[in-house]
Amino acid sequence: MPQVRDLSVVDVPGGCILTSCDISAGFGEKAHDGLVVTPEVTARLTLRVALLEMIASGADVVSVSDVVGAEMEPTGRRIIIGLKEELSKANLNHIELNGSTEENMKVTQTSVGVLVTGFATKAALKLINVHEAAVLFAFGEPIVGEEVLQKMTEMPDYHLVKKLVADSSVLEVVPVGSKGILYEANLLAKLNNRVFKETSSLDEISLNKTAGPASVILAVVKKRDCSIFEKHFSGAQYLGELCGNEEQI
Repeated sequence: MPQVRDLSVVDVPGGCILTSCDISAGFGEKAHDGLVVTPEVTARLTLRVALLEMIASGADVVSVSDVVGAEMEPTGRRIIIGLKEELSKANLNHIELNGSTEENMKVTQTSVGVLVTGFATKAALKLINVHEAAVLFAFGEPIVGEEVLQKMTEMPDYHLVKKLVADSSVLEVVPVGSKGILYEANLLAKLNNRVFKETSSLDEISLNKTAGPASVILAVVKKRDCSIFEKHFSGAQYLGELCGNEEQI
């Protein structure tokens, strides 16, 4: 499995090395930024996406690198502060940052990219892992731009994602980004050679709206364990089923 969604997966002795990445541009305090927000917040939300993708796979984070399209002082330094704050939120304070800033040109628009590297045994990975009747749940709501600034504390957090990954009834966990819930649900089904049968109460706009910095988390749950799952995970929104080709007829 060389690539699964936004993850690159490389087989190595004893398991797999995985990488995830993300970038934000035009969010900051520079002259040509499209949305005024502190560099610290831009950094936090950018790293959040890549970290959640890695953690949701079942892998352990082993390193984080950043590429800052701005000078070290003051923007780069503030971005690094934000990255370290996000690592702390994910209980990854031990991870050392490696990166670079732009010192040769005057930059008038903020950008920051991150690369997260992880490792997992093949048994620990929860990728392309649906081999039985399953249903799909969502946590959170699709938000972007100003909405994110207003609802940052309401987004699904690392504790939830780690709890989902550790639960034996959960087959896969998928953060939703800019392509929306329906796209990720259909891609998830396709990767598992299944079909997503949507029966949720969400409207078409919500299903297709960007979820910005992973403001929605999807969980594939064994159909036989649905009742127990909903008792253990409050806030789970039922989206529908992942059906085998013979089941959709």
